[in-house]
Amino acid sequence: MVGKELAVQRNGPVDIREIAAKATLREVRQNGHTYVELRRVGKRVIFFCTICLTECFSDNVLFDHLKGNLHSRRYAEAKVTLFGPMPWPFNDGVLFFNNSCEKDPLLLDSGSQNARELTLVPQPEVSRNDTEVTSRLRDSSSSCNSVKGARSGVEGRDNGRKAAVSEGHVLNNSGTEGPLVIPGVLLKDVVSNLPVHLLGYGNIAYRICEASQSCKKVSKIWCAWVGQEGSDMCKTYEQSGFGIVNFSYAYDLGRKLSSDDQDLPISAGSFFLIDDAGHRGKRRKKSFSDQEASSEESNGQSSSPTGNSKAIVSGSPTDDSRNLPVGLLSSKSMRRELRKQKRIAAEKVCDICGRPMLPGKDVATLLNCKTGNLACSSRNLSGAYHLFHTSCLLHWTILCQYEMLTDQIAIKGKSNRGRKAKNAPKKCKLTSVLCPECQGTGIHIEGDELEKPTISLSEMFRFKLKAIEAHKAWLKSPEVLENCSTGLHFPSEHVENAEEKVIPLKSLPFYTADV
Repeated sequence: MVGKELAVQRNGPVDIREIAAKATLREVRQNGHTYVELRRVGKRVIFFCTICLTECFSDNVLFDHLKGNLHSRRYAEAKVTLFGPMPWPFNDGVLFFNNSCEKDPLLLDSGSQNARELTLVPQPEVSRNDTEVTSRLRDSSSSCNSVKGARSGVEGRDNGRKAAVSEGHVLNNSGTEGPLVIPGVLLKDVVSNLPVHLLGYGNIAYRICEASQSCKKVSKIWCAWVGQEGSDMCKTYEQSGFGIVNFSYAYDLGRKLSSDDQDLPISAGSFFLIDDAGHRGKRRKKSFSDQEASSEESNGQSSSPTGNSKAIVSGSPTDDSRNLPVGLLSSKSMRRELRKQKRIAAEKVCDICGRPMLPGKDVATLLNCKTGNLACSSRNLSGAYHLFHTSCLLHWTILCQYEMLTDQIAIKGKSNRGRKAKNAPKKCKLTSVLCPECQGTGIHIEGDELEKPTISLSEMFRFKLKAIEAHKAWLKSPEVLENCSTGLHFPSEHVENAEEKVIPLKSLPFYTADV
């Protein structure tokens, strides 16, 4: 053949449908749908629309969804609050979708650090002078290092996470410039200090409907992202006593793994599968009618005896990896099975919304800015802390501010005199921003005496449900602002001759930690 020949050489198992899905994703994102991402359900790669929380199992289903009424309505709602010149610098998989720092649209194995991607590279040949384009599987660790190096050289931007980190100029507790160091944080089974860097500020404000001095109602409360510009608004917005620390989620983040988690039973993930989308289902029998779907399994188990593959499925729940024969542990299928067990251990749902927190997505925990401790530190001595979706924790923080604000308005507008006021039942109130799971506030504790919770679990559940419903109402009727925002809406009956005001409340700092 005259000229250059394009040949695809397979050096390992390749899923053609996954490559096609990535190509479709690039096309969709180039058309402006930056909120679409790839996820894995079992062995299938699907599309996921973040603003609609909708799964699309093929490209045709995705295109139909993007043209549908549901997406058109949700996009119109999100366009007012989430699309702007300074977008939220987070990607938590449930509301925020900033993928500017995305390393790979889909990791081949979320539990493995050696994820590989297919690349076309020119490869010279000795027998002839022309160049053959060869398909290679390249280790993603090298590409990640190159991405990190490129990010570190980029100048700071207000809406970029890595840019804010590269500058490294934040105000710590003493008022000098430098990274903020949080003491007593559990990192990889060791309690140590955690340096975090200021990412930016979110300004919390609210709209109040005032009919008279005794009739006031907060209808909306929101947080608008202003980036590093928020430091210039300290005179308008009062500094919040709490902040949000952002992480990239991993299975060992915030908790100490027990021996049961490290040596997982073989049969736990053999009969049940938990995928990247949080689905849990039974393992189906393998069918070799589809050569593309079974290429990875056939290549991985070709060197294993038939009895070995049966031992993986029928292993007893009490067995662990140390009691298995050496031949099983050396097989590729066995190592793949153990990686699945790690991914199953990684699956943890957000305690606020109930959706899974996916590896690599943004999660967050609360920080007490007055004490410099994480909020959960006052509820345990091991340095552990609870994690939530970044948007969910932000909505919870806004709800806490709303509850404290409405209590202040009620105290000013009502008198405590009279028999009815004295005999009225006391309601559980949120008197401070606290962790929605352990109710820690991060105060200083003396000795082994931990902070005690003050709100019952049923009341905490009602508060979480209230935040979810209020955010749904916000999506239908958001506050139109110049900056990107998210918030809560509490609709009420219309009052005649009512005056509405927008009042600034708090400036909420956001920090980021690279763990």
